[in-house]
Amino acid sequence: MPRPAFVKDLVFDDSNRSETEYQARMESAVRYVTALQESAGLDVVTDGEWWRKSYIGVIAEMAHGFELSMNPADGRPWTVVVDELSSKHPG
Repeated sequence: MPRPAFVKDLVFDDSNRSETEYQARMESAVRYVTALQESAGLDVVTDGEWWRKSYIGVIAEMAHGFELSMNPADGRPWTVVVDELSSKHPG
């Protein structure tokens, strides 16, 4: 599920928020997206991977060829492919 602005703000702006507050807000957001999918009649629902700061970050940590840059549209960090991809730990 694409992240709405309020979830992006929650994930990327941690200036004055405790971990407890973050957890409570994210749990609320996940309940929201789950209810949205259920009301649409989907048989299989997902949390939208909203807990992750970056969808591609997990892969970028395991492979060479990625670089962290700033998104020119909103100034948030994003991971981009800058070279041929190869495993950091083959096998």
